[in-house]
Amino acid sequence: MPALLRFSIFPTLLFGLSQLAHAATFPTEVIFEAEPGTAPTLWVSTNNPALEPSTQYLVVTGKPDQKEASASSADELTYTIDVKSAGTHKIWLRVLAAADWSNSFHLAIDDGSNYTRYWVNTFSPDWQWFSIAAKDLTAGQHKLKIKYAKSGMGLDRLLVTKRMDFVPRGLGENPTVYNSIPANPYPAPTILPPAEHPRLFVRSTDLPLLRELETESNTAPGVEYTQLKAAWRRLRDNAAANPNGVLPTQPTPPTDPNKVQKALDSYCVGTARPAIQAKALSYLVDSNTTSGQQAINMMNAYWEVCKSPDSRTIGEGITLMAMVYDWAYPLLSTEQKTAFIERFMALAPQMEFGFADASKQGAVVGHGSEAQLMRDQLSAGVAFYDEAPQIYQITAGRFFQDFVAPRNFTYAAGAHHQGDSYGAYRYSWDMFASWIFRRMGAGDVFDASQQSVPYQWLYIRRPDGQLMRDGDSYQSVYTKFLTYWTEPNAYMLPGSYYNDPYIKHEFAQQLSALGSADSLKSNDIWQVLFSNPRQNATPPKALPLSRYFADPAGLMVARTGWTDSVVAQQNSPVAIATMKVGSVRFANHQHLDSGHFQLYYKGPLAIDSGLYEGKTSDGKTDLNYGSPHDWNYHKRTIAHNAMLVFDRAETFATADSNDGGQRFVVPEPATLTALLAPQNGYINGSSQDSHIGPDSDTPDYSYLKGDIAKAYTSKVVNYTRSFVFLNLKDKQHPAALIVLDKIKSYSSGMKKTWLLHSEQEPTIVGDTVTILRNTKGYNGKLINRTILPVGASISKVGGKGNEFSAYSRSTGTNINYPISVSDATASNEPGAWRVEVSPATDAEADVFLNTMQVMDADSAQPALATAAIASDELNGVQIGNRAVLFAKTQDYIASKAGFILPTSQSAVRVLVSDLAAGYWSINKDNVPGGVQYEVKSGQGVLYFDAGTGGKYTLSRADTRTLPAPPPLQSLPLPN
Repeated sequence: MPALLRFSIFPTLLFGLSQLAHAATFPTEVIFEAEPGTAPTLWVSTNNPALEPSTQYLVVTGKPDQKEASASSADELTYTIDVKSAGTHKIWLRVLAAADWSNSFHLAIDDGSNYTRYWVNTFSPDWQWFSIAAKDLTAGQHKLKIKYAKSGMGLDRLLVTKRMDFVPRGLGENPTVYNSIPANPYPAPTILPPAEHPRLFVRSTDLPLLRELETESNTAPGVEYTQLKAAWRRLRDNAAANPNGVLPTQPTPPTDPNKVQKALDSYCVGTARPAIQAKALSYLVDSNTTSGQQAINMMNAYWEVCKSPDSRTIGEGITLMAMVYDWAYPLLSTEQKTAFIERFMALAPQMEFGFADASKQGAVVGHGSEAQLMRDQLSAGVAFYDEAPQIYQITAGRFFQDFVAPRNFTYAAGAHHQGDSYGAYRYSWDMFASWIFRRMGAGDVFDASQQSVPYQWLYIRRPDGQLMRDGDSYQSVYTKFLTYWTEPNAYMLPGSYYNDPYIKHEFAQQLSALGSADSLKSNDIWQVLFSNPRQNATPPKALPLSRYFADPAGLMVARTGWTDSVVAQQNSPVAIATMKVGSVRFANHQHLDSGHFQLYYKGPLAIDSGLYEGKTSDGKTDLNYGSPHDWNYHKRTIAHNAMLVFDRAETFATADSNDGGQRFVVPEPATLTALLAPQNGYINGSSQDSHIGPDSDTPDYSYLKGDIAKAYTSKVVNYTRSFVFLNLKDKQHPAALIVLDKIKSYSSGMKKTWLLHSEQEPTIVGDTVTILRNTKGYNGKLINRTILPVGASISKVGGKGNEFSAYSRSTGTNINYPISVSDATASNEPGAWRVEVSPATDAEADVFLNTMQVMDADSAQPALATAAIASDELNGVQIGNRAVLFAKTQDYIASKAGFILPTSQSAVRVLVSDLAAGYWSINKDNVPGGVQYEVKSGQGVLYFDAGTGGKYTLSRADTRTLPAPPPLQSLPLPN
């Protein structure tokens, strides 16, 4: 008999009540009578005809209470428990405890002197089952000893079980996997698995397409077909190379005991799992009965070898088991089905997530938002539904109650809050859930806006193959420099699900970048099931250059062009800016970075500082999530191009540093309700205005404004940050980013600091900062001019030993929270310098206006001149042939505004923001313009061609009284 069956059949042997064992030794998982124990003289066997005539039980009567267990053996009941397998066990006693004079006893395991007293707190004239705290027991025989504490308590039956969720009732029945599944605490799902197999990841109606695509992949051109052919070939070879259907040979374990478990997990997931998948697929596609039976046998052997405490490893095994169960269902005997379900019920509670346990992990972020439910436990529920429908009821019940709503809330933004690495990784688990239900025949369970999320990563793709940083970036730690960053499932799964040509193209790019990488081989089964090379793929060059990702992200990404190669193009002329409001804080891998911006041009210029993973300076100790560097610097506002407001008395949870930044809300929201509850502090603000124009394809400007006062404590009274990215359509001066801050603090003594981070040391001359990125093959330059506050204090912080400095509350000084890169060949960008801009004098309310432009580091051309523009109502700047203006106050301009545009040699286009919705006319040099521009709510901007300068007056009306101007076309892109 296979080992798995030996393990699992025994507990399912049913003993009728008349067949209860009457011996001195009792096995676990079997209810036994109290009487056969070694009965001392004080315990007597009796019954109560009025209560249960057939029930004999033991009781001590008429004796004084014993607060401590007596030293005598006269009142000691002794039982020998035969524990079949080590683990945590629960002990149940069927007792009669009618009142407080009969509700207490002493119990010991093995050690006769180590008794613990227990009270039955619920009094009842009827028999009841009472459990004591779970005990860890080794395999073998153990003594269970009971003494009375208060005489009068009746003892009828006992049970020792590993089934934590089993609750005996009445006279009791022996635990089985089926009666031990807990009751469903969630609303019953209305979507149910179909009454057929296969139904997990694939239906019988899907098999013809799988077979056709395998055949086509042998001759059809294209990287997706090529990689699909390779995936099929590896799976076919794996099945053929193992004719006896045994697990592949394990490698010799490492000599370092600390690496043994990791090596075993790697073997189980990377070697044993594909071997079993290959056999199961062979049965699924070819009806190869021998392969199907071998998959079942190998699965049994897998569990005997692949024992791991790691939730992800357990989850991989559960998904594998569910696939074998569902795909080879006709070959399974009743005993084998029970054994599979037994194994799931033993393993699921060991996961971090528990068995769909809402008390252990939330549904919004963290490990609970990954595969544990969205693929692993849902897969088991679908596969086992015929025999154990409760598993699906629980897993799908939790899914629909807790998981769908927060994702639909996130999808509305078209972006993922967990950033460039964890965002894509976790989104792929969302897509697994989508595919599970679609292949079940249930259709779409998430909102259709799920499709748009990967566009976030399409837009932040840099010409050098990396992504603009967002949140904790493990890609930068593990991907080599100048290597294309990949997360293929985040594109394959939605690309084929939604038949989206742009996402499909990106998946093909990643396949090309991965080539024959080992990491791709682990994806073979998913590529076979979900890749569809017949669908069209379209390069991103057809996409608009800018894209707004609405709240809860509040993100604008603006580009001057597209690249379409997996080969790093460090000399590409494409400039990219990310501008972030960050309206909602989801915690976990998200940073305290509301208002953060980044700029890339021929290298990272305005960067996201710090490292997610690295080492101590001596290289001996790993630093990662929750390290001193992470809590005190990396996740904090000070590591970003954002605003600090320093309150010396402020403290930050789990951290020593007071960086002057945003609120550090550490707990992860478990549900959407918790996320949106104002008292929990996850709301950072909101996007107020956004617009891309004058057209969306090749816009001249990309504008975003957000209110982010709530991201800070009450030290900030009000705060709006506005961004304008200008595509200057000029090869020598390709782009500019203008950032305006209007901020008021609770006290004038709270210093405000505007931050700009860089890899290389900046130079400061007067109000102008220059940052070069001309090492490692880059050739970019950023020039920032601080226009407001006038006479600002501008300084730089950084250099060796001071790269990650912040104010330490424990020392009362600025100290460094160091980290060093683990791999010098990886694509890390830890940063080393920051520029700090602060007002020269203290005030409660301050305005910051900074204008950044980018160009080649080795260019002989001067930077574009910048000229400040100020009037009673407006502050702004002219740079080249563009001018950008903002309201001076926090309020929208509701009636009139004026300004003087300096005379220039060429026509200037003007963007005026912070305008109230309505119809605005423009008077130039006291001459009415004769047209009215419509300013819409949620956009707040007016854009017009101003000619070569002059005096301008803008006037608003509620209704249109003049014709609309002819459409203004975007300036042409340079050739």
